[in-house]
Amino acid sequence: MQDSPVPSSSVPIPLLEALIDAVTLFNRLGISYALIGGIAAMVYSRARFTEDLDFVADANHQQVFEAHPEVMRECHFDPACTWMLYHSSSVTLDIWKDEYSGAVAARAQEQKLANIMVRVVEIHDLIAMKLRADRFQDDYDISEILKANRIDELVLAQRVTAAQLEHYQAIRRRMETPRNT
Repeated sequence: MQDSPVPSSSVPIPLLEALIDAVTLFNRLGISYALIGGIAAMVYSRARFTEDLDFVADANHQQVFEAHPEVMRECHFDPACTWMLYHSSSVTLDIWKDEYSGAVAARAQEQKLANIMVRVVEIHDLIAMKLRADRFQDDYDISEILKANRIDELVLAQRVTAAQLEHYQAIRRRMETPRNT
């Protein structure tokens, strides 16, 4: 894992404002969460472009949001939508929801990100989520994460299917293969 937190200057101002407000919202309402996606990938590798924020949260987060529209407004979110959050800065917050979300949120680790403490997805969970999403950009993120971190394949194997683990190993092998220049 990187020794230094992602500096504030790496997070565009609209994302930073939305990130601070999202962490405040989750904490005020007692919702377990984890930052995932592009910003989390930056924590474990290098900066890359992203225009939204991605989280996982407790399974009951929508009901908690619905019960507290005043807190959502105070944190600059539109209370009319609780499955995806719309921040007053025009930043969208996607909340990933699948059968693994609760465990991912529970294993998240608090890290300093842009001068605030944020629960960030554990690295093996991040890679597992990216393997499940199965998009080209996720393969790129995985390769960048591998450049900066050691991954315990036994831990990863417990969080993905055999086919997903094979895909991860193919990404790792491609990185290890010297290129002819």
